[in-house]
Amino acid sequence: MKVIILAAGQGTRLRPLTDDRPKCMVEVNGTSIIERQLDIMYACGIEQKDITIIAGYRGDVLKKKFETSSQNFIINTEYETTNMVYSLMCARAFMETQKDILISYGDIIYNENVLRKILKSKAAASVVVDDGWYSYWSERCENPLDDAETLMFNENDILTEIGQKTTDLQRVQAQYIGLMRFQESGLQAMLDVAGKAKERSAQGVPLWRTSRTYDKMYMTDLLQGMIDEKYDLKAIHINRGWFEIDDCADLKVVEARLQEEM
Repeated sequence: MKVIILAAGQGTRLRPLTDDRPKCMVEVNGTSIIERQLDIMYACGIEQKDITIIAGYRGDVLKKKFETSSQNFIINTEYETTNMVYSLMCARAFMETQKDILISYGDIIYNENVLRKILKSKAAASVVVDDGWYSYWSERCENPLDDAETLMFNENDILTEIGQKTTDLQRVQAQYIGLMRFQESGLQAMLDVAGKAKERSAQGVPLWRTSRTYDKMYMTDLLQGMIDEKYDLKAIHINRGWFEIDDCADLKVVEARLQEEM
């Protein structure tokens, strides 16, 4: 298995903390997000040589951090005008030679239990979902539905919808965290749908359930595209054990929670 960490974003909502560094290098109680992720990966048996970081904004700072190591990097030079899927597809040539890819957002931290759950999955395409999301979202914002997006699955834990805005709590059965895995046919399906999205945008054809074009696609847009193209995405259930650092308010919540757990 190979790992790709998506860390090209500018982290504008974390300024001034990201004025001189990428979002993944923001420190949480003295340890950066990326270091926390890597430590968990190493603890679960993943080796540094199997991890690729896709950098963009202040990629120079990130690469300097690892200059004495053999860390793999791919640079999204178009990070200012593109989004997650474009960043991921900067590694397309690499992924086309692989059979098993774990993808992690670069602005989340999670414990070993969360990572081990998806490492045990045999599904062609697996997506970690948090069943205990509501209490956490309630800490992050006054009305959780202002920020939460739909995530629904059927009786077989196959996702039927993801990433849509909603005012109906019943359509948020769990919450996507930004950690997923594609193996064999699932990896090929993900690459095929991404390719189809690029073709559609080039032809001026709308994508599945978004007005965004290929360059601006979120990962949830790609996952919804896979769902609509009839590919199975297996929900891997967790109940907390992770945090997202999107802005300075998030950072305060995470630091306080981690202090309580120590």
